[in-house]
Amino acid sequence: MEFYVFLLIIATPAFARKNAEGRIREYVLNQPGYSPRERPVLNASDPVNVTLSLQIYAMVDLNEKDQTITTASWITLTWRDERLTWDPNEFEGSDNVIVYYDEIWTPSIVLTYAVKLDGMQVVTVDRGTIKLYYDGSVVLGTPYIQTTQCQMIIYYFPFDTQTCLLIFTPENQSTKELNFTTTTSWYPSSIVNNQWELLAFTATNYQADLEFSETLHTFQTGIYSLSLKRDPNYYITTIVIPSTLLCLMSYATFLAPPDSGERIGLGVSMVLGLTVFQLLVTNILPTASKNAPIISTYLTNTFVLSCLAVPFSLFNITIVYGDSKISVLRRPKFRKLLLETLPRLLFLTTYRERVQEDFGIVSKDSDIVTMATVEELPTNKVQPMQTIPATISETLGYQEKKKLEARIVGLVMDRLVLLCFLIAYMIIVIIVVLKFNSTSGMNMTWADTAV
Repeated sequence: MEFYVFLLIIATPAFARKNAEGRIREYVLNQPGYSPRERPVLNASDPVNVTLSLQIYAMVDLNEKDQTITTASWITLTWRDERLTWDPNEFEGSDNVIVYYDEIWTPSIVLTYAVKLDGMQVVTVDRGTIKLYYDGSVVLGTPYIQTTQCQMIIYYFPFDTQTCLLIFTPENQSTKELNFTTTTSWYPSSIVNNQWELLAFTATNYQADLEFSETLHTFQTGIYSLSLKRDPNYYITTIVIPSTLLCLMSYATFLAPPDSGERIGLGVSMVLGLTVFQLLVTNILPTASKNAPIISTYLTNTFVLSCLAVPFSLFNITIVYGDSKISVLRRPKFRKLLLETLPRLLFLTTYRERVQEDFGIVSKDSDIVTMATVEELPTNKVQPMQTIPATISETLGYQEKKKLEARIVGLVMDRLVLLCFLIAYMIIVIIVVLKFNSTSGMNMTWADTAV
């Protein structure tokens, strides 16, 4: 018997609490003249003060192609209903009670630029419960997943910083009916994402005056600014480094001898590799009709240079194996430039040095060559090398001379073209780096154009 009395004593406050809550609901919700459709003020000329607080705890998706952002947040709306008050002393000290969406007045706040219609209204039937306090204060807290438009400037991709705006505004209510204010939550917002880092999350309130029926109305808007910085490491390892290596490998074909059979095959393989790589990169890079990303320009220019390497290789091979004599060598100045001066500057074997290696020993005299070939030596014994003064043109045959000149010119052209390609590539890299480091337009975001 004593045990049951003990349980009854413990359970009594719970029953009393429940009865108190029921009596509070009956007292405040069933009072004469109360309607949840009317604004919660006793004086019709007074506005309702509504405060919206937002805390973002996750970024579900940021789609560059569709220009949308999806975030998960906790949203809190507070206001005061002057009609729903009671004295806690009359209800066993109960100072709050749970009410529901259709039982009291709730503000109509919409998310501007929402992609989905069901995410536009902040307060809905399934948005959760509402806590009502004895002084009429109302607090509505609920999780909120929204997808809204986020116009991104991807010119500096992947070293870009994006600013997305979440714009909330009362629906068809001016400051005479509703005084709307936005704030950030006391608990700091944070985003756990492998690609983006949250830099700042701020709230700003704006007012706009509009004239209807010769009457000036003031409307309020709350704007949350979400600044995000992209982590470029993934794109550097998957786009920049592979494309750079493929481009440099295509230039390496000019280091191979013109008579190498794998030269054209290597160049074509590099171009095919870059083509496949470009197709893969297309699905990664964000699309933009205006101000294409700098990295897209870099990839396009390197691809064009790599493609040009193949016809230049064919041109040099044509010089080496062509049947016609190189016409520019008929002029002494060009002949000396291509066969003597440029090879020395490009660290190649000159024409006279090649003659020395293949046919004999060249003297200090620029026109005299001393030659001794294997055919001239007796087969039964070895004799000292014979010195036969002669000019190079007289000593070498026409075909031998033409092939040797063509080979020297081909090697010179290879090095010149390689040097030109490397200079062009370095110019492209310098331009790209300067564009990334430029400050003009870096701070231009959608916030500057939307507000």
